[in-house]
Amino acid sequence: MGTDIKTNPNTGTVKGTDIGTETGTVLQTATDNGTDTHTLSAKNLTASWNKKNVLQNINLDLNTKEFVCLSGPNGSGKSTLLTLMAGIRKNGLKGTDILLDSVPLKTLPRLKITSHIAYLTQAEFPAWNYTARDVVLTGRFGRAKSGIYTPIDYAAAEEAIKKVQIENLANKNILSLSGGEYQKVRIARALAQNTAFLLLDEPVANLDFAYQNDLLALLKELAHSENKGILVCIHDLNTAARFADRLALLQKNGSLVSGSLDQVMSPQILEQIYGHKFSTFIHPGYKCLQAYEI
Repeated sequence: MGTDIKTNPNTGTVKGTDIGTETGTVLQTATDNGTDTHTLSAKNLTASWNKKNVLQNINLDLNTKEFVCLSGPNGSGKSTLLTLMAGIRKNGLKGTDILLDSVPLKTLPRLKITSHIAYLTQAEFPAWNYTARDVVLTGRFGRAKSGIYTPIDYAAAEEAIKKVQIENLANKNILSLSGGEYQKVRIARALAQNTAFLLLDEPVANLDFAYQNDLLALLKELAHSENKGILVCIHDLNTAARFADRLALLQKNGSLVSGSLDQVMSPQILEQIYGHKFSTFIHPGYKCLQAYEI
């Protein structure tokens, strides 16, 4: 199964990063050997909703081979930022453009964007009682010519099911699943897209503590081993700090602070972001900075 995905005869792509050959000359590189660096960028991004600014001069680069966690107070614009970086513009939402390897997303057809960027919304509600396997397979729709799935698409879906460890759910109807089980199916669907970039809005919501750790560890490993850029929105700052290569924190005024844990997890910056006083320490087990309110 893994071989089918890693050497896709339709695209010539290698190691699961379907970028370059499938899009012709859209990106700077015409081919990808699985190690090239690609970047999804917000440059001086300002976004407004119904004439109210929700994001202010945001600068954020997401590189392949990088696992970045986005956090911040409720209502600071985290979901809005992910939506814009996925190339989705809702009615009433206006913003400066996002760049995919210097190519403005607004110049690319929606179907083309889905071959580069997978986006998981914070919540969705199924309308049809498909099996979990069928839902995961829909992640391949953007790659299916004329809507017809090939053996490569089925293999990609099975690979994603195995990665997320939902083999026991694959044949169950989704309306019979718990909220946490359905969340795992949705994550597998995003992985099945086999894109260079994954933007996941609260992917660990509704998941038990142990599986949250397993999933975040998996996503970080995939970013590094499969040359993916993964941006995860997560409310729990300390959980984000345990796994992130880099942290991005949004303030309620719509501005963003981004950097390494040492740069971002300072009491001064955390007070600026959350409006409360914090102290930090190195966790003896996790061996990374953690924060607590004082």
